[in-house]
Amino acid sequence: MLFLGIIPLHLSAQEDWENDGEIEDVQIEIVKDREIKLPQANRNFEKIPPINTEVGRGSIEYFYNNINFDLPDLNVRMRPLRIKDEKLSKLYGNYVKAGFGNYTTPYVEGFFNSKRSKERSYGAHFNYLNSSKGPVDGKNSGSGRLDIDLFGKYFTPKVTLSGDAGFNQRSYHFYGYPENQEVNEDTLKQYFNNYYLKGSLENTDKKSDFRYTLGFQLDHLKDNRDASESEGQINLNTEYALSDEAFVRLIGDVDVITRKDNLIDDQTRNLFRIRPSFGFGYEGFRLEAGFNAVYENDTLGDSDKMHFYPIARASYPFTESMELYAGIGGDIHKNTLRTLSEENPYINDNIGIYHTNKTFDLYGGMQAKLSSKLGFGAGFSAANYKNMYFFVNAPEDQSKFEVIYDTGNTTVLNIFAQLSFNNAEQFRITARGDYWGYGTDNIDEPWHKPNYKVSSLASYNLYGKFIFTAEAYAIGGIRALDMDTGETVKLDALFDLNFKTDYLISDQVSVFLQFNNIFGKEYELFYHYPSRSLQFMAGLTYSF
Repeated sequence: MLFLGIIPLHLSAQEDWENDGEIEDVQIEIVKDREIKLPQANRNFEKIPPINTEVGRGSIEYFYNNINFDLPDLNVRMRPLRIKDEKLSKLYGNYVKAGFGNYTTPYVEGFFNSKRSKERSYGAHFNYLNSSKGPVDGKNSGSGRLDIDLFGKYFTPKVTLSGDAGFNQRSYHFYGYPENQEVNEDTLKQYFNNYYLKGSLENTDKKSDFRYTLGFQLDHLKDNRDASESEGQINLNTEYALSDEAFVRLIGDVDVITRKDNLIDDQTRNLFRIRPSFGFGYEGFRLEAGFNAVYENDTLGDSDKMHFYPIARASYPFTESMELYAGIGGDIHKNTLRTLSEENPYINDNIGIYHTNKTFDLYGGMQAKLSSKLGFGAGFSAANYKNMYFFVNAPEDQSKFEVIYDTGNTTVLNIFAQLSFNNAEQFRITARGDYWGYGTDNIDEPWHKPNYKVSSLASYNLYGKFIFTAEAYAIGGIRALDMDTGETVKLDALFDLNFKTDYLISDQVSVFLQFNNIFGKEYELFYHYPSRSLQFMAGLTYSF
């Protein structure tokens, strides 16, 4: 209705625009007064019948037109890229090193090794270091060392054969006598000559589930005071992988030790050890359990019998960079004239030598990789020993040491921590600290055993020309027994700092300068035996 009323107005207005060209002001009134009514429609409920149609299936024809493109022949000239074989750098497997230091100390050392080979490796080592003077009365406290070693290995796809033969001599003087005492220089000399022969057969087939190492070692030690000792040992270490997570392991060794001295006839001691165990992995844990059976025929304490010790160890990766571990065990610690003289070269003649029985050992700790360059470890050990040995000055001669044993129970607590840092072979540093606490039964103090030790070793490579090496360690808590007064003497804590620098003149020639005991403290590791003060040495190294 509205639309119909508007149409006449629109037409009239259009005529006026055409005549006058102007739009006049008008008032429009629209009146809605008309109602439109439609008649009622009738609904048709009849269904419309379907229309029958026949669908014709016409045939469809496809036409394939072959389109041929004639392309010119493509002649590709390929030039393979050839990489030149990288030339192996020259290997300097041999070197000779020589130097001279204060206390009249000549030094000569040499390594001679075979060049690159997939089948064999062999070589020789020679070392001579001798200080004719020492901290007390010049030549009366000199010491030295001589080493000659021949070694070799032969590799096959299945096994590796290795052998080692050599000789070493360690010379000392008993200079711990009282001050201003007249002595016979010839009676002060002491040396130990040791001849040895080693060999081993090892399975190196990486595809084999069975791994083994069979070895032997022969040692013959003789000093200049009618003491001698021969030792033969055979050891076997086997492991069979049951799966990727399980294995069985068998470790065994046999030792036969024969010794004589000027008051001791031939004395033979036997030691036989067998240690079977089973290990497996479970939900991140690595577990190993078994037992250690040891037979020994010493004549001190619970000897000449079979000892059984349970063994168990468990480890767990607490995080991707940290592993925790704990275990229990026990063993017989082998003591010989060779091992005791290496720890204390000033031991007396005809000393008693017996094995130490570690009846129980509970230990644990953690290992962590704090970063790609930094590693850390810490742990503890609480152990009980029988027949643990200690050193005391001999009553008739304070310059010599007797070996005494605690036939009761000796408890030892050890707590340690260590740290290592390695920066792309340019800077390295390792540090470790140990604390030991002792509890003894049949002796008053753990004579000549330290309560703590802190050590550190660092090296720095500057521009590939200078190599600086520093070593520092501190040891304290050592107690000694004064045989004249019967009183306990606490030795002063020692701190030692050593420094060495190498300058590489070329790939073959370098010079070195070395300082030991920089602070010059004549500390004592053994009662009445002060060490040398500041020591320095300069020398040359030649590689070929």
